[in-house]
Amino acid sequence: MLMGTWIKRSLFVCAIFAVTWVMFIAYWSGSNHMPDISDVILFLLVLPVCFLLLVWGVRKLRLSLAAAAAARQAAAAQTPAPEAPATPAHHVERHWTLVIAASALRSPQGDDAATLLSQLQKQDARLDLDPELTDRQGFPILAGRIGALDVEGAQSDYLAWLEAQSPEAAQAPTLATGHLRTLALAADITRELGQRLLAHPFLTQYLEAPAHQREAVGLPQVHLLALLPARWEGAQRLQAAQWLGDLLAQEGWPREKITVLPVIAGESVHPMLHLDRLIATSRDVNAKQPTSQLTSPYLAVAVAAESSLDDAIVEEWETQQQLLCSSANTGKSPGEGAAGLILADATQAIALGADTLVLLHRAAVGRKDKSADAPGRIEGEFLSRLVQGALQDAGVAPAAIGLLATDSDYRGSRTEEIMKMGYDSLPEIDLGSQCVKLGAGCGAAGAATVMSALVLAHSASEALGQAALCVSNDHAHERAAMVVRPQDSPSTVSTPTPEATAAPAATA
Repeated sequence: MLMGTWIKRSLFVCAIFAVTWVMFIAYWSGSNHMPDISDVILFLLVLPVCFLLLVWGVRKLRLSLAAAAAARQAAAAQTPAPEAPATPAHHVERHWTLVIAASALRSPQGDDAATLLSQLQKQDARLDLDPELTDRQGFPILAGRIGALDVEGAQSDYLAWLEAQSPEAAQAPTLATGHLRTLALAADITRELGQRLLAHPFLTQYLEAPAHQREAVGLPQVHLLALLPARWEGAQRLQAAQWLGDLLAQEGWPREKITVLPVIAGESVHPMLHLDRLIATSRDVNAKQPTSQLTSPYLAVAVAAESSLDDAIVEEWETQQQLLCSSANTGKSPGEGAAGLILADATQAIALGADTLVLLHRAAVGRKDKSADAPGRIEGEFLSRLVQGALQDAGVAPAAIGLLATDSDYRGSRTEEIMKMGYDSLPEIDLGSQCVKLGAGCGAAGAATVMSALVLAHSASEALGQAALCVSNDHAHERAAMVVRPQDSPSTVSTPTPEATAAPAATA
């Protein structure tokens, strides 16, 4: 082996000298040049030796680099691997739920959730030109108006209630048209849900029992959450909420068993976050119950109503270049609507006659820094993180979602954001037939549109026996997502990702 190595090296040296000599001798012969002694020494001796030294140096450098790399690999193999960072703790209360015992809605396309859902899926729900609302050029605009609405009756009832509370309050300035229509819509939903509460088996026993024995009956307290327009003053919102509480009592539920939950007027809170707070406060945090089963009865009525059919609102939107009109084809259309949910623990839901226990899971809510109305690229990563967080809270795989209900319309920014989120987080859903945009068919109505989308999700989940996802991206900055699913539906827990784990942290 050693002799063979020396022979190879000797042959290589001889080859270098031979090639060099042949090359220069041929050059000198061709150029008729007679080399002197310095040429012979330089080109026939020194140059081959320098070439051999260069080859030897390159070889040594390669060997040293290879040895250093091998040494580093050996050292790395002997060093113990660092421990993988622990997965952030996912709080047990993020798995809490409430059962949707009943739901109701009012929309420009009708009052039946199943019919409205079918119209939206077929894209048959369309807005009409409203002759009562015009832009600055005098042209009528597209709007979602509810025809059969007893505004005068609601106004009379509300003013009579105000006068009974305080004569000074009844002398307040005349309410705007949109304000009165909102009150009428909220009253309709409250009365309908109040009728559903009458099915509770303990109600008759409670009303017939002596006053000192009523607490032993076990009739639950109803928590009334009224989500009214944020542009209203705080006093107006509080008065309207108290009025709705009295309407609930007029339907037959004891007034002392109704608690009106205050909603701070100046608090910029998404409607889904209010619902999330209902779930979060429905039980003791120390109980750590991940299911809908509660140790104590819980019953809540959430009502949202809003009407944007007002000249002042239309003028404001047009000034802000947010109105879809003759001079702008990228805005939104005013609408109106109302929706409500009865949320309860499983026992109360069954007592109220719920055939299928449909669960409402915790909300993932966040705020984007860049407005969706600002020019530039539309990104869907933020909304995707919220959706992944909502799916993780619900323990539902993306493939299990049967319907995607949104509160947005056909504006390019909202549509592109939904499409990017769908491709990223819900790759198996058909955005053409399994995604409905409530704002496109009913107009923009704030919290009422968000709540109506949840009612559609509840209706679809109950009918299909599958989970439904409700996403809110109509607002320029606010984003939210909630999952609705039947309690007994098979669901695969989605694999937690760092983004999904961090999403609930963005929830206020």
